[in-house]
Amino acid sequence: MENDLIARLKEVLTDKNYRDIPLDFVVEHVREAVKGRAIKAFHVNEHIPNGYEDQGAFNLLIVTAGNHLFDCVVGEEYFRYDAVAIKAIDKVQVIDGQWENKETNKTEQFLSLRLSHGDESHIALSLDDAERPSLKALADTILTVRNPEP
Repeated sequence: MENDLIARLKEVLTDKNYRDIPLDFVVEHVREAVKGRAIKAFHVNEHIPNGYEDQGAFNLLIVTAGNHLFDCVVGEEYFRYDAVAIKAIDKVQVIDGQWENKETNKTEQFLSLRLSHGDESHIALSLDDAERPSLKALADTILTVRNPEP
């Protein structure tokens, strides 16, 4: 799973918006944050959610095998993360909807995952079809931990 994560990060960082962020910088900090824990699921937000604009370029949500969520915010020479046990999440909200893209004057689909605990929220977004599978896998993993079926 770590190789998949590194490949996805490399793909995101080759985007024209993130070329100034070195892959080694991001990988080193992610490894330090998760401290060798196995990764069950992850999603890279290429489109920074509201509230993160001043903090970084994109964020990365990781669920570990120990059922913890790491929300990592990555920017040029900036890395921070929040960690929370999946069982401590109070609310899971998934929105599969449409939005009006004012730049293209088109209606486009999106998938959003909001995880809330206390006064904190962790948001994952998918604005194109290629991003949807990792976000769905992240949501499914979290829901399986929080609400296991017999």
